[in-house]
Amino acid sequence: MSDNVMYDSPTEFMHDVTGDAGVCMAQSVIPRDQGDYLCACTCEKWEVIAPSREEGLRLARVHTGSLD
Repeated sequence: MSDNVMYDSPTEFMHDVTGDAGVCMAQSVIPRDQGDYLCACTCEKWEVIAPSREEGLRLARVHTGSLD
């Protein structure tokens, strides 16, 4: 991966993410049919259900330490 992920192609990004199991490389906030959001991380140690997209993003930031 380059120094700035914004310059990587989606394929390069996904290749790097799958190659770094156990590391917090990427988080996902995915809508579910129930109206809430499944949130998970590539570290495979964090998975939660959030009531809203905004809350899922906030929880992902807390998980990675980018929000106190």
